[in-house]
Order: sequence, then C-alpha cells, then structure tokens
Amino acid sequence: MPMRADRTATPFSRRLHLLACGLFFIFAGAGAQQAYLVPYLVRMTGWPRLHCSLVIATVYLTMMLFRVVNLTLFGRWSDRRFTFVGSLTYTLFTLAMFGTAYTRSLSLAVAAAFVWGVGAALMWTGTAMQALAMADEAGGRYGTGMGVVHAACQAGWLAGVLFLGLLYKSLSPPRLPCLYLVAAAITLLGNVLLALLPAVPEVRRRLPTVTEFMLLMGHTKIMIASGLQYASALAFGLLLGVLGSYIEARYGAQWIWIAVAFYPATLMVMSLVSGHLTDRFGSPHVLAGGFLVGAVGLWFGTAWNHPLSMVLTILMLGLLASTVPVAAGAMIGDAADRARRPLAYGIVFSWGDAGVASAALGANLLGIRLDLDSVFLVFVAIFAVCALFSIRLGYSAEQEL
Repeated sequence: MPMRADRTATPFSRRLHLLACGLFFIFAGAGAQQAYLVPYLVRMTGWPRLHCSLVIATVYLTMMLFRVVNLTLFGRWSDRRFTFVGSLTYTLFTLAMFGTAYTRSLSLAVAAAFVWGVGAALMWTGTAMQALAMADEAGGRYGTGMGVVHAACQAGWLAGVLFLGLLYKSLSPPRLPCLYLVAAAITLLGNVLLALLPAVPEVRRRLPTVTEFMLLMGHTKIMIASGLQYASALAFGLLLGVLGSYIEARYGAQWIWIAVAFYPATLMVMSLVSGHLTDRFGSPHVLAGGFLVGAVGLWFGTAWNHPLSMVLTILMLGLLASTVPVAAGAMIGDAADRARRPLAYGIVFSWGDAGVASAALGANLLGIRLDLDSVFLVFVAIFAVCALFSIRLGYSAEQEL
C-alpha cells in the first residue's frame, strides 16, 4: 500500500502544480484587472459608475447561468478542453477592454463580458473537475486539491493587483489602455501552460436532466451550501463594486492597490490552510469560522475611520472568501460520484456568481439611499446569519449527493 500511494502522489503533485501555474498567470492578468475595471472604465469612457458595474455584473450573471447550461451545450467536451477554451476568453476580455477605451461602446463591453462569463464557467468547471479527479488518485485529498487551485489563483491575483496597480497609478490617461495590453500578455502565458496540461482519466459526465437538476436543487446539503456560497461571494462583489471607490473617496487613490492587495494575499495563504483544515475537521466548522471572521472584519471597517481599518477589513473578508469555495468544492468531491459532480458543482457555484453580481450592483443601488457604512452593516448581519447556517450544514454532513 505505501508503494502504491507513492506512485499516485507524484503524478497528483506534478499535474496539480502545472494546473496551478497556468491559473497563476490567468489570474495575474485577466483576473487581477477586475480590481481596476470600474475606475478604468469611468476614467476612459465617462460612463456612470452603475453602468461600469454592469459590465462586472454581466460576467458573473452569465457565469451563474452557464455553469449548468455548459454541461448540455458542451456535454461531450473533456474537462481539459473546458479549462483551455474557457481560459482563452480571459485573454479576449482584456483585449476588448483595451478597445472599449477607444470605441466607448457599452454594447461592446457588455458583449465581451457575456463571452467571458460563458468561458469562465467553462474554465472553472473543467479546473475543479480535474483537481477533484487528481485528488481521487491521491486517496481523496479533495480539500488539498481545491486548496492548491484556489491558492494559485489568488497568488496570481496578488501579483497582478500589485503590478497592474503600479501601472494604473503611473500611466497617464492617454496611455492607460496599455494596462490591458499588459494584462492580455500575462494571461496568454497562462493559456499556453494550460494547453500543456496532460489529460486525466475521463469519466463520462452525466448530462443534466430537469428531474435530476430539481432533485439536487432540493437536497438539504445543496440548498445550504448554495446559500453559503452566495453569501460568501458578496464579499468579492463588494470589493469589485464599491470598496475601491470607497477607499479612493475617503483615503485617496494611493490606498486602493495597497488595501486591495491584502485580499488575494489572504486568500493565497488561507486557501491552502482551509484545504488542510477541511480535510481534517470537515466543512461545517471551517465555514462557520470564516463567516464569523468576515462579519467582524466588515464591522471593524465602519467602526474605525482610518486607512488601516480598510486593510484589516479586506484581510478578514479574504479569510471568509478563502474558506467557502474550498470547503464547498471538497464537500462535492466527497459526497458526489464523478459523473454527478459537474452538475452539483455547477449548482452550488452558480450561486456564488449570483452573489458577486448582486453585491456589485446591489451595493451601488443601496448606496443611493444609504451611506456606504450602513450598507456594510447590512452585509455584517448577512455574514453572521450564515455562520449559524454553516453549523446546520454539519447535521447533513453524512448525506450523499
């Protein structure tokens, strides 16, 4: 048995690390530009902030719909093809944003966001299924596999936020679109690495039916996990939709990249930690702790009027956002067979996309009637309630999907 474990662990590690390297560059380019997209579009096009947030919302609303729809449209594609083709739309979006600076076409921006949403749903499904399949070969280390994937994404996001942030600050307005050419070049490196990824043994995925979709939607574990995924994604939606502008207005533009960088930095570290904790203690305990930390962190940002308060807030939102995707992905790997995993994954994570879109638009809409401090307190209450529901998830921990 020990010799067999050694033979499977090495390919698991090697393939997982190659997948992680590809994702690093994808998120260092196209992923990281999201932190500057709304301010960039405002500066280059003069559109209202709500219109700029609509571009981000379109990406995540499209992802929400196509997490499941892609399983029917591209049902015969391998997980590897899902990953590679989806990653190409990340590069395409950065080039479209470069063009938007000159065309100032909201239709072009929204169309590019739609295509990216479809592709991002493809890439995330393919990536997660490959990571879980690799973990199968390594004895079911689902938390570790998902942790490495998410840590690589956040490491790339951190590097990209810092590098692109320095460019954003230093480039004059006429040259600011070059930011997106740089992001496209970085993303292209990730495309190349993902093309080199060796295939894992495929299991013919079960094409989703309306009956099976409804059965899974009504499953207690799926319902609770979906709700928690939605709520945790609100943190990322807040970051993309309003936190950058909030920090710029209150403390100055120089604090945007400094504060925002703590988000991917925290996720990079805590995704790995969350993966190991999930394998050891189970998803419910990790989820409950993450939501409590997120609630406290967001409250702290409203209670202390200082730039460092926003650094701490973003750090603690990162702690929240690092736990839920890893724990939810590990739960699916543990509870569902390989043929059923894509549908279960699509349902749960589509709610996360809905959370990002809701927060990106909803926080701006609430901000019309409330000050942003009051908006943040609304989200504090949501996160606190989710901590209680995380504990409830523990009662259904043994149920299979």
